[in-house]
Amino acid sequence: MRRTIKLASLLALVVGISVPAWGVGTSGAQEHHGEHGTTTTTRPGGTTTTRPTTTVPPQPGAQTSEIRYGPFNIPAARGESHAQMGMTGNQFRFFIQKPCSNCYVTDIKADMLNASGQVVGARDGLSLHHMLLASWTDRQDATCYLGFPFPLGLMFGQRFFASGDERTDIRMPPGYGYRVGAFDTWNLIYDLANMNMTAQNVYLRVHYEYVPSTTAGMTNVEPIWMDLAQCGFSEIARPAGTSQASWSWTVNRPGNIVAIGGHIHDGGINIVIRNDSTGQVICDSRAGYGETPLYQGHHGPAISSMSKCTGARGSPVARITNGQRVTETAYYNMPEAVSDQMGIVMAFVASE
Repeated sequence: MRRTIKLASLLALVVGISVPAWGVGTSGAQEHHGEHGTTTTTRPGGTTTTRPTTTVPPQPGAQTSEIRYGPFNIPAARGESHAQMGMTGNQFRFFIQKPCSNCYVTDIKADMLNASGQVVGARDGLSLHHMLLASWTDRQDATCYLGFPFPLGLMFGQRFFASGDERTDIRMPPGYGYRVGAFDTWNLIYDLANMNMTAQNVYLRVHYEYVPSTTAGMTNVEPIWMDLAQCGFSEIARPAGTSQASWSWTVNRPGNIVAIGGHIHDGGINIVIRNDSTGQVICDSRAGYGETPLYQGHHGPAISSMSKCTGARGSPVARITNGQRVTETAYYNMPEAVSDQMGIVMAFVASE
């Protein structure tokens, strides 16, 4: 019955939304962001008292699966500037393949491939601008279920994974995983970019690790999606030069944060996540640029990593309680004004 209601609601919404809202291009987010959103212009920065993640050991006995989604066609660029890139715009795929059922997913990493199966990026004039995975499940999205302008949690499900061109590997510490039920269905949103003067066909390849749900000692994590343009298409306008933007979440999924990290686009410096109620800096997720040849494009170094913070059983990144306010603040130094910058944080909370 729950799934029937969701599908009926989705069909009604799709019929009621005009084509431009779903089409190619960017959405101009407003300067006020979210529940306690503020935007100011200041110097970039942010310090951290948390430890960055180096190596997280895999879950013992985990199985692996690599799924290739696509192909997706990216239009040709119209010129050399950022605004003239060829882009798919936000596109949607429903009922995509899952790696497993009745299991816990313990590791996810996205990549982009060309038709020959080679990993491609800025070096090739291509960008995995952003993508997300969401699940229609018996759990609700923590921060956008019936929100504006679109009820994303109802339409797409609980958002549990995000990646951009930095292609962060989201690995849970041993003993934790994202529970996948037998009847859960997954959906994909993606936006891909092309600086070549010819259209390109690409695939998204997602690497998964998982263990059966019967594995002893496993604890489920709740994904928390924090977003400067919450409940929209996640894109915000940023001026040239330095600026910052914030969004706050009133905790409704208490427990231990076992992993957390950010997503930002070129020109982003870092995202600081702070518990305003206690003053604790939970994590400072920092961007790296041009760290391998894949991320050396004809416009210079492209974003190539975002640091993350990961805890362990008995030693979480942080503990949060109901009603506390947690704020993400993203810092930028943009070479030019853009309308499609982002500032997203994925946190994974175990209610133990």
